[in-house]
Amino acid sequence: MRGLRDRRTWRWLPRRLRFRVLGLVDVVVLWTLVAALTTAGAWWGLDSYRQHRDYCTANRELRRAGQECIGVTAEAYSFDPALDGILGLIEDENEAARASGKPVVSVAVVMPYSAQSPGAAMSQELILHSLQGAYVAQKSQNDGDTAVQLLFANVGEDLSHWETVTDALAARRGGDAPVVAAIGFPNSDDATLAAVRDGLGPARIPAVSAVLSSRDMEHPYLFKVSPSTDQFVDALQRYVSANEVDRKNTFMIADDRDDNYVANLRRAFRREFGEQYGITPDEVERRTETYQGIKGPAQGTPQIFRRAVAAMCAVDARTVFLAGRDADLPPFLETIDRTSSCDQGSDDEPLRILRVSTGRDPVTGSPAMRRIAERNNIEIVTAAAVDAPRWRDGADGDEQVPRAFARFAASYDEHFGKEPDPDALDDGYAVMYHDALTAVGTAVAAARDSDIDAVTHNDVYDELRRGSPLEHCAAGCVPGASGVFTFVDESAGADASAGSERVDGLWPVCKPVPMVTFPVERRDKSPLYRTYEVPGKNACPAP
Repeated sequence: MRGLRDRRTWRWLPRRLRFRVLGLVDVVVLWTLVAALTTAGAWWGLDSYRQHRDYCTANRELRRAGQECIGVTAEAYSFDPALDGILGLIEDENEAARASGKPVVSVAVVMPYSAQSPGAAMSQELILHSLQGAYVAQKSQNDGDTAVQLLFANVGEDLSHWETVTDALAARRGGDAPVVAAIGFPNSDDATLAAVRDGLGPARIPAVSAVLSSRDMEHPYLFKVSPSTDQFVDALQRYVSANEVDRKNTFMIADDRDDNYVANLRRAFRREFGEQYGITPDEVERRTETYQGIKGPAQGTPQIFRRAVAAMCAVDARTVFLAGRDADLPPFLETIDRTSSCDQGSDDEPLRILRVSTGRDPVTGSPAMRRIAERNNIEIVTAAAVDAPRWRDGADGDEQVPRAFARFAASYDEHFGKEPDPDALDDGYAVMYHDALTAVGTAVAAARDSDIDAVTHNDVYDELRRGSPLEHCAAGCVPGASGVFTFVDESAGADASAGSERVDGLWPVCKPVPMVTFPVERRDKSPLYRTYEVPGKNACPAP
């Protein structure tokens, strides 16, 4: 110990200081040096902490934003423990794609990856099903001569962090696995349109939405796999005409939030049915009421239907147009069940609720909702993009069952058939996300067939615009699980005269719109509705 205290043995100390008595200057210099080193180390540590504190991953691909991790990555990250399984499968397929020796392209799945609040853009189940559908399409596409890597692109549960995501995607347009497209975009929301208009559009990256339907969601770089709201409502109009639905005792209940989807749906119902069906905002004999939906930020308590239902039942409405989202339907039915003025005998004409949806909402189809519908003699008629239960049960020769659905369902069951949710396909999201990626994959394959080795985002954009359903899809139809389709460029035939409205619609051509009834399954008496098909004028190939 004495040797340790003997300064003459301290070899790290300069020799001249080891063999002399330390003066005041020496002490000050020594402690100044120690303080400087300590301060520098602490500052470096704090700076490093501050930099890494803002990121969720060591490679800084995901940045913290409140309780979420925002950004773009090809590696599985635990956005939500319920998604770990499917994210891990996609990561494994990404690694297999990069190791395949084939040319690799990247496609981003742009959407929320968590659902922490009631007003989140997507529920946890819809996020899971969407990723499962994209994975099934990825596996199928990777059997071809070009492999697809999926990127997890999290814009946040309220869709507000789109700029971080689109900047990252624009930066990935080059390299060994260039970004050639983005799919997803689940909500008809201002943030969705801004992501394309101000982010992907200027970068010329095509965006293929799986489920957007609002006609306000239009941009030259935004393709939609879903029929538009106008087409859904047009399909309902044909149903009403063909199935003797009561046209006099009508009523409309609409979500009054300033939301693109519900605002567009309100306009479509009024335009298609309007005065002919009595759903006008007449001040004296008003046949419309509103409520506030649960989706998105808004002031006040959502899903209060008491006043609207009381008014609807007071006039003994038999046909009700519901302009709202799926999540609002169960509380609407529960309010009807609690309202005494809605009581009616089972022999009366049923109360028909006409609405639109991507698929069959699992909550609405629950045993509890079935009992409410049966008890109150309610029939729900939904114009949908996907009718998975009927397509699964469809007998051979059923012309309304899409040809590619059986192959998709078999692949889905192979990968996810042991999952605890046997009705996972009913909401339609797995099917529609599969079809969005299949559309991109079809465009990539078409570019390769044109002897393009290094396919870029520009090539994919060009091919997405070129398909045609003519000659039984010889010109590049997308073999979607929800039906074969191509995209129409409405601007090509738009009136360019002064004062005319600009049209940038890129909607699916020949997309089926099946009619779904609940609680009793009824077969529609009218032919299957196909988008842009005009009976007696043109004809779509079999779905």
